[in-house]
Amino acid sequence: MEKKCLVIMPTSDPEGYAQGHFNRVYQYIIVPACKSAGFVPMRIDDPTFISSPPDVMKTIIDSDIAICDLSSNNADALYGFTIRYAINLPVALIKDSKTNLMIDIKEFGAVEYDESLRIDTVQNEIETLSEALKKTFANKVEINSLLNRLNIGASQATATRATNSIDPSESIEKKDSSLPIISPLPGFVGKPITEPEIDKLKVGDFLFHINYGKGEIITLSKMAKDKVAKVQFDSGSKMLVLMTSGIWRTINS
Repeated sequence: MEKKCLVIMPTSDPEGYAQGHFNRVYQYIIVPACKSAGFVPMRIDDPTFISSPPDVMKTIIDSDIAICDLSSNNADALYGFTIRYAINLPVALIKDSKTNLMIDIKEFGAVEYDESLRIDTVQNEIETLSEALKKTFANKVEINSLLNRLNIGASQATATRATNSIDPSESIEKKDSSLPIISPLPGFVGKPITEPEIDKLKVGDFLFHINYGKGEIITLSKMAKDKVAKVQFDSGSKMLVLMTSGIWRTINS
């Protein structure tokens, strides 16, 4: 069976880039690298694969591997990376040399390419990305330090992905039972956070996460319909999606 590589990258021409620039990045670097590594590339904006918002999330999770191009600080690419990294799915990061990212991605081994797409650099970048894809896919069980910190094993991560094909009523039970929930919640913890409350969050606000405890928002950015925040907990800082899934709680003053 063909292994699919989802490509999440800028879908238009951001300021400072020539018309059709990222289409050329896709054709000249990403497609050849995917084929060399044994994957069939598919862009997230290709209607052949994705036709509605629910399909986007499903495709992000179900793809064998993903490439997220963070060039121009693309929000969709960061959103896709956050989701795949959080649930231990293989993902490779790339960016062009002109982009100064708003987050530190050194620990994720991002591949940098020359945005000029010069012929004398492209071939080397194809080979580098191809090797990164092979390595990332081969080490997919161990790539995610987040799950390791939570002591969630590879078998549980695999089981979480498998619930996509199970009856929803069964998958919710299994997902909840695999998470290390803090119980009972401290007295200062309020109700589950709502979407209007997420929209009002700002840097410096405190939230309570049922796995990590109390944390302070260090950075905050908009990702598609969600917000992604870097939150400082006692155990360290983490980049997390602020979703109304019951994982976050307000803190009573």
